[in-house]
Amino acid sequence: MTKTTIVTIFNNKGGVGKTITTWNLGEHLARQGKKVLLIDFDPQCNLSIAALGETRFVGLLPDQNNPYGTCIRAFLQRFLQNIGGEQVFLHKGGTESASSLRILAGDFWLNVYSESLSVGNDLLSGTGIARFVILKRIIEQACKEFDDTFDYALIDLPPSFGSLVRVALYVSDYFLVPCTSDNFSAYCVGLLGQMLPQFLQDWRQGLGRFKSSNPLFSDYDVLGRPKFAGWIFNGFDTRAGNVVRADQVHKDRLTQAIQDDLVNKLSTASTQLGYNPIASNLPSDFCVGTTEDMNVLIQNSLWQSVPIGRLDKVKQVTDLQNKRAWAPQQLTQISNLRGAYNTLAKNVISICV
Repeated sequence: MTKTTIVTIFNNKGGVGKTITTWNLGEHLARQGKKVLLIDFDPQCNLSIAALGETRFVGLLPDQNNPYGTCIRAFLQRFLQNIGGEQVFLHKGGTESASSLRILAGDFWLNVYSESLSVGNDLLSGTGIARFVILKRIIEQACKEFDDTFDYALIDLPPSFGSLVRVALYVSDYFLVPCTSDNFSAYCVGLLGQMLPQFLQDWRQGLGRFKSSNPLFSDYDVLGRPKFAGWIFNGFDTRAGNVVRADQVHKDRLTQAIQDDLVNKLSTASTQLGYNPIASNLPSDFCVGTTEDMNVLIQNSLWQSVPIGRLDKVKQVTDLQNKRAWAPQQLTQISNLRGAYNTLAKNVISICV
């Protein structure tokens, strides 16, 4: 059985397009012949609502007849309470979603799981390390439910440096960093460069203590080694086919910050981490994808639960009741964005191997 490649889409800054990137990257990987699992690991559940629709998503949540629901809580609550019977429920997207893509829906209850994790007592001591790698078990069970191995599992995360981020990174093979054209993105890249080496060193300490008591247990030996697989520049404006000057300035600043404050710091820490945390085959500027500002397209995508690149298959919603045809320039933009996500998917396939 082939191994599922796990990719986390992460930035501690909000509003950079993590959820939209996760959803649309997953769709385009699936349309290029890959079997893809999307995991909504954000208590806000934006990925679940976007891909499944609000009404359908609400129907997956726990109620008096099903106290665990058919979302991620059905596994995590049983695991946390040690009562057994953990279940993974996989859901298909809407009618325009790729047939080989499945979604593991989130739940606000993820906050409870996050609060149950103690970095000191559980992770650093090694005694509760299993709680920090639970996504590995979830993905393995998801493959059984799917009756096949997923080629990729993409994890959407909250904008924080909290415990849920650690849980995702420790099982991931790679991570992608979406960024936007604004004054704070370069600063936040610097924070990533400070925090990620510390997170990974914490894992090594916890694993070392765990192994001292369990020297023959090797399941966790290859975990805690995610590689930076590039960054994505989202939300810029174009004029006459070119990035506007202000946004180009931001991109240049981000490119420098990625090099100086993230790549260089991860590379410097590689000796202590015991592996090279930078993926091979990355472009010189480490940028693996670009998507321009989507304006009204993003609203329609979310309202109709239709991926950006498939919006030309439906009419646009004007006021949540009426629909009309897309204007020619909007169709052009949809086509351009479809091409952008296709390019991102191809880059991920070539890098995340």
